[in-house]
Amino acid sequence: MIGANDKKVETYNSRVDQIPATPPILKGIDSKKFVQKPFPSNAAPKPIPKKFRMPDLPKYNGTSDSNEHVTTYTCAVKGNDLRDDEIESVLLKKFKETLSKGAMMWYHNLAPNSIDSFAMLADSFIKAHVGAIKVATRKSDVFKIKQRENEMLREFVSYFQMERMELPPVSNDWAVQAFTQGLNERSSVASKRLKQNLVDYPAVTLSDVHNRYQSKIRVEDDQLGAFSGSVYPRRLLEKEPKPNKERYQPTSKI
Repeated sequence: MIGANDKKVETYNSRVDQIPATPPILKGIDSKKFVQKPFPSNAAPKPIPKKFRMPDLPKYNGTSDSNEHVTTYTCAVKGNDLRDDEIESVLLKKFKETLSKGAMMWYHNLAPNSIDSFAMLADSFIKAHVGAIKVATRKSDVFKIKQRENEMLREFVSYFQMERMELPPVSNDWAVQAFTQGLNERSSVASKRLKQNLVDYPAVTLSDVHNRYQSKIRVEDDQLGAFSGSVYPRRLLEKEPKPNKERYQPTSKI
């Protein structure tokens, strides 16, 4: 039925295009795309079992680790107590329901019958979103920012902020956790007290963390005799700090 209608529309459009001074007809959405599948019927011959319940998984939008998404989806489907000969069909037929936004557009644009197994679909999916894996990896690098031994709290705060700006944006929750974990209790009394405070009373935002470390820095500055309003303690102002290449280095570049 759809094929017959498409042929009529095509015939009509061709006749209109032949009329002098008539503007060309804009091409509409290809209706075939809504019924075509990227895999042939023989790749997924089994129907979806009535007992099957779609796992409640976060929709993948193309901005996180695609490999992790495939693994989570596969494990969730296999946990539905399916027969061995049903798993492949379910994996292929239901995968699109776990996608959204850019990832859904990628799936929608796959050529008809270009996929002959879920392994092939998963491989194409992961390769298509390899850039997202790199971004996700670099985001996790925020947890590698650590305070060194004998490093003052003010120094670490400045260093943490500079390194965080070099990485892809992370949520407030991640930033707070990374800063708390990065504090070294052995580096200074102020760091020890701040970390204990953040552990006992977890902060929600970086603004909250800022308010807490400011008071600790003031105490630390008073103890060191730092200049009022200076950016660094006096011991840093006495000599120019040398770059340390052994400090944190991002694991990958995009």
